[in-house]
Amino acid sequence: MNKYMNFLTFFLIFFAVANAHAESSSTTRIPIFSNEKVKTWKTIIYPGTKQTLKMHRHESNRILVPFNSGELKIVNDKGQVHYLKLEKEKAYYLTKDLPGELHTDENMSQHPIRVMVIELNS
Repeated sequence: MNKYMNFLTFFLIFFAVANAHAESSSTTRIPIFSNEKVKTWKTIIYPGTKQTLKMHRHESNRILVPFNSGELKIVNDKGQVHYLKLEKEKAYYLTKDLPGELHTDENMSQHPIRVMVIELNS
């Protein structure tokens, strides 16, 4: 019985540490699938200005599917701002960025926003 209690204790501690780490994680992109026609990744954007995605661009059209609702603030390198309200599990078609234009994404919600991005290589 003691052996099982040690295992259970270990499992509970491991689970608590893993969850604590997940809550303190930073904004990240996780590659899912890629070939010559499509590239797919999951992005988790945590709230706060220190968690903003750095300047980047999208060379191809893409579909974005949020796993949860939230709001993104998108700022381009010219200082223009627009907001994207995301509804859970609703698909959004986003066109490629203008030539040479970069942008950031900031989570304006009080919780992490998780999205799946499917980039269509033309």
